[in-house]
Amino acid sequence: MSPSSTNKQPLLIDRPLMRVRALDKTTTLGSTVDPGTTSNGALLVDCTKNDGAFIDCIWLIQRVGNDVTPVHLYLSSSAVALGTAYTGSQTEAYYLGSATMAASTAAGGTVEFKLPKVLAPVPHAGNAGTGNEPLQFRGLYVEHGYALWAAAASATPVANAPLIGLQGGFY
Repeated sequence: MSPSSTNKQPLLIDRPLMRVRALDKTTTLGSTVDPGTTSNGALLVDCTKNDGAFIDCIWLIQRVGNDVTPVHLYLSSSAVALGTAYTGSQTEAYYLGSATMAASTAAGGTVEFKLPKVLAPVPHAGNAGTGNEPLQFRGLYVEHGYALWAAAASATPVANAPLIGLQGGFY
């Protein structure tokens, strides 16, 4: 960890980040949430060579009305490929969660991933869509040496798969 990144978590970030990625060319195995050698994901955040990141919000954006393609999030030790680092090798890759649009969602609609609870408040206001649980106590730490990936839960690419967006910051 560099000297500039000490004692800043989670609010004092070096660089903000906001990304949107397409998932129409991504694939994962259909019968399991574990990524396999044929999994093809979209790299969202690469912290393999920096101090890490904090993600305070991840959401799906509906591209085509009524698409219900599930999307999986993965944490991996590789920023090169989801599931394999190089021929004959397996990286550490772990399933974090899924989100799916409701069947009646029109193009442009959104749905958020439910992120893990954190102890320190994050720069996020308001309440969750259901109940009164504050969003300011949810987020995702991506530590040094790991990358965050997303992939559509389908063995073949889904042309209508949603976009995925995230925001947060790098340490």
